[in-house]
Amino acid sequence: MPSIALNFGQAGPLVQVVIGLSVPHRDALQKAGKTLPVPVTGTFLIDSGASGTCVDPAFVAPLSLIPTGSVTIQTPSTNGSGHVCHQYDVSLIIPNGNPAANPLVIDAMPIMETALRSQGIDGLIG
Repeated sequence: MPSIALNFGQAGPLVQVVIGLSVPHRDALQKAGKTLPVPVTGTFLIDSGASGTCVDPAFVAPLSLIPTGSVTIQTPSTNGSGHVCHQYDVSLIIPNGNPAANPLVIDAMPIMETALRSQGIDGLIG
């Protein structure tokens, strides 16, 4: 059973996360002989009340992601109205605190882009 090491900050349970291209996107770029962007590492809040995983646009900008669609989300700051966000497919890795154990790896998953850096985090895991 995978496990992760958490830090508890003022915002709540925090974990280091590595975001990169989804495996299918990475494989397509490699086949085309393109240079792959370096994955990015950031601090994510684990939010059990969130229905999806979100990232700050500045955090994923180095990956030059192409939106796969858009989704409307509601947050406490949108006061009941929707906020349209780009959606992307990425890979997600949560390193394990124990070097002898394997990290949690998700090869392809959808994420939403929304402003989070003002809250002191690069993303949230919902």
